Amino acid sequence: MIETKSRQVAWPGATYVPARPRVAAVCAAALALLVAAGCHRVPARRVPTGSLQVDIETSPIALDPRFDTDAISARIDELVYASLVRVDAHGSFVGELAESFERPTPTTIIFHLRRGLRFADGRPLTARDVKYTYDSVLDPATRSPKRAGVEALASIAAPDDATVLMTTTRPYAPALEMGTLGVVPYGTPAGKAETRWPAASGRFRIRSFARDEAITLERNPYRAFTPNRIAEIVFKIVPDPTVRALELAEGVCDLAENNIQPDLLGYLGMRPNLAIEVTPGTTYFYLAFNFRNPHLRDLRLRRAIAYAINRRALIGSLYKGTARVASGMLAPENWAYTAHVTQYHYDPFKASRLLDEAGYTIGSDGTRPLSLVYKTTPEGRRLGEAIQGMLKQIGVHLDIRTNEFATFYGDIQRGNFDLFPLQWVGINDPHQYFLVFDSRMAPPAGNNRGGYSNPAMDRLLEAGDATLDPQARRQIYARVQQLAADDLPYVSLWWVDNVVVRNRRVRGFKPYPNGSLRSLDAVTLVPASDPRRR
Repeated sequence: MIETKSRQVAWPGATYVPARPRVAAVCAAALALLVAAGCHRVPARRVPTGSLQVDIETSPIALDPRFDTDAISARIDELVYASLVRVDAHGSFVGELAESFERPTPTTIIFHLRRGLRFADGRPLTARDVKYTYDSVLDPATRSPKRAGVEALASIAAPDDATVLMTTTRPYAPALEMGTLGVVPYGTPAGKAETRWPAASGRFRIRSFARDEAITLERNPYRAFTPNRIAEIVFKIVPDPTVRALELAEGVCDLAENNIQPDLLGYLGMRPNLAIEVTPGTTYFYLAFNFRNPHLRDLRLRRAIAYAINRRALIGSLYKGTARVASGMLAPENWAYTAHVTQYHYDPFKASRLLDEAGYTIGSDGTRPLSLVYKTTPEGRRLGEAIQGMLKQIGVHLDIRTNEFATFYGDIQRGNFDLFPLQWVGINDPHQYFLVFDSRMAPPAGNNRGGYSNPAMDRLLEAGDATLDPQARRQIYARVQQLAADDLPYVSLWWVDNVVVRNRRVRGFKPYPNGSLRSLDAVTLVPASDPRRR
């Protein structure tokens, strides 16, 4: 069965209810897809008993935490490389390598390391290793993409083996975010080599990696774990979503998170060996504007586009209901979230009136003198075509340009677009607003790819970073969220739910709102005779 929290009740503490009655229609489409893929039989299960197979879409790009920027690399690296602190399932910072931490002054954080820490090769893990990791990221010669994330770090010191002292350049509220960098041993050369990677500091170590095939993790022998928990994880690279569904259905794959087509969930939910769990997620989908285009600098046009997009219909057709209409970057689970912002409910009549006011009147051919370029990837073309159709209804032509991801990403980094869709994954601190909306954060310094600039926004974002009092900071970011909703540098689309499909032999996996796979550490596998599998 599919277990999903009802949309008719509040998400916190809501009970699980059966999925809406759409299973029959979904199954017909799903079965057609699976039959079409049936000529490629799924191989019999090959991973050893006691191992867990997790299917992922692509190979990790970097197995060094100083270089991982893609979601797949980050998900794997956080199992292999421990950090001073980490973000728990509730969005709070908790110690990982650090047993405790304190902020004695507005510009100082002291971390006290746990005793007896070791890397997976047996070397002691001390404050010297932590300092080296950060120094190597800060070194321009390393060219680490993580350098921007620690730009507020004035210095890092290791006064003794168990103490790390961070000093920031200014009072910096999101400073603990800098403590989430995975630690590598002192002297580890920087690089992305596929045949060599840093010694693990986390609960698992890398045993083998074959690009486009699989990466296998095994337990770090120097980290204690409960004996009945899994000893090995095989991340198998399966690019085809239909094959991923087949592997789950036939018991080859044990678990897949957020990479199964919604159309297939009804079919998989009817398999007695599988359970599907849907929980609120914080992955944020948005549509960005290029403010270098003089047309898009007109707020009336941006608001017209926002009113023209039927987000509820898109969630129903593209996600089968496994997403929530977003009002801004921060999901309701975030401590700084506010619901009191301007909303853009579907209203094509209001959109048309705004275009008329802006001077884009409809001509004799039924269109307006306005054409915009929409950049996307092949995977995103379906969404682009849906938005294209909605904008056509109000007389706006959308020219869809599709490129593979590297070309697409290069275009948006260079500002070569009018509109583009993307997502932010794992937003923990509202400092994210600074990185994407502050006028100084154009690439490569930050991610203000659309060239948005508003002095009022800049002042709020800089105040948010410098304010340490949580309540005062919450009030600042309430104003940031309202201004972003009024000014529309982005059209907020939706927050995607976490959808986990697992074999019923898998127990103990708890999805994180940001999609983290950290709880794989707690997974146990129940035998076939155990009644808990039913």
